[in-house]
Amino acid sequence: MGRGGGMCSKVGGRENPAIAAWAISATLMAAVSMTLFLLAEASQLTDTAGKGLDSDEYGEVMFVSRSTFLGLGALHAVLFLLSCLITILGYFFWSKFLCFACPLVIINDIACLVTAGFGGYMLHRVYVHRTDQIDIARIGGVLPSADFSLSFVDAHASLILLVSVCSLASLVPLSRAGTIDEKGTMVDVMLHLPVITGCTATAGLFLFPSKESFYTVVGSLWLIAAIVAAILVALQKCGGITSRIFTLLLAIFYAVVLALSVVSVAVAGKHFIKGRRQVIDYVRTNAALKPSFLRNMSDEDFSSYKNYIVQNEGGFNLAAVVLCSLLFIFSFMGALFSLRAVVGGSDALRRDLSSSSSEKD
Repeated sequence: MGRGGGMCSKVGGRENPAIAAWAISATLMAAVSMTLFLLAEASQLTDTAGKGLDSDEYGEVMFVSRSTFLGLGALHAVLFLLSCLITILGYFFWSKFLCFACPLVIINDIACLVTAGFGGYMLHRVYVHRTDQIDIARIGGVLPSADFSLSFVDAHASLILLVSVCSLASLVPLSRAGTIDEKGTMVDVMLHLPVITGCTATAGLFLFPSKESFYTVVGSLWLIAAIVAAILVALQKCGGITSRIFTLLLAIFYAVVLALSVVSVAVAGKHFIKGRRQVIDYVRTNAALKPSFLRNMSDEDFSSYKNYIVQNEGGFNLAAVVLCSLLFIFSFMGALFSLRAVVGGSDALRRDLSSSSSEKD
C-alpha cells in the first residue's frame, strides 16, 4: 500500500500506473450500471419506477423488479462517478484525496459482490428453467408456464450474464488499484492485470450460466488461475533471487494459462458447433415429428442440443471462445515478458530500477 500508510501514503502524479487500474474498474462499473438501467426497462417487469414490490408480489425469481435494477444501476453509477472523481483529484491535483479511496474500494467491492451474486442467482434459475423445459419436451409432457420473473430472466439472460461477469471481474482492478505504487510499471496494469481480470471474467462466464461438469471444472480452473496469478505477480516484487524464482514461476504459469485457453476454446467451440447442428436438424423437422425427433436422439446428441439451448443458443459458448482467445494472446505475451525479466533481472519489474538501468545505457 505505497509507503506503509495506506491509501493516504499513495503518491499522485499522472505517471502512476494505478490510474490504469482505476480506469479499468471504472469502465466495468459503468458497463454494469448501464446494463442494469437497460434491464429496468424490460416489459416483463410489473412494478413502476419508485414503487417496488411487496415480498408476496415477487415471482418465482425473488427480487426481480424494476426498482431493484434501477437501485443497483444508480448505486454503480454513483460509485463509477466517485471513482473517476477521486482518481482525477488524487493523481492529478492533490494526493491526499486518495485517502477517500480506501473506503471507496471497500464499498465498490461489496456492491460488486452483491450484484454478481444476484446475477448468479438469476442465471441459476434460468438454467433450471431451461433444462426442465427441454427434458419435458423430450418425454412429451405439458410444459409449465413461466411467470413474469422467469420470463424476464430467460429473455434477458445475456444481459444478466454481462452484469454478473463485469461485477465479478471489477473486483480485480479494484484490489490492484490499492496495491500498485508509484514504482510499479505499466506492465503491471497493461499485461498482468488484464490477464488476472480476464481469468476472473472467464471463470464467471463458465460458472454462472451452467452447472454441467465441464463448465464447473473449467470455470474453477480459471478462478484458481486468477488467484495464482495475483499471488505470483505480488511475490515477484520481493527482490533478489526470490524475485527471479517467482518470475520464472510466473512464466510457467502463463504457459499453463495459454494451454488452458486452447483447451477452453476447443471444447467450447465444439459444444457450439455440435449443438447448433442438432438445433438446425430439429428446426427443419416437421412440427408433428418434433417430439419423436427429440426422443430418438442419442444421449450424446441430446446433450449437445440441450447445451446449446441452455447456453443461450450457443451465445455463451461463443463469448467464452472470444475471451479465451484474448487470454491466449495476453498469456503468450506475458510468458515472453516474464522470461525476459528472468534473464534481465529485477530492473524489468520496477520503474525505479528500470529507469536506473536505462540511464546507465
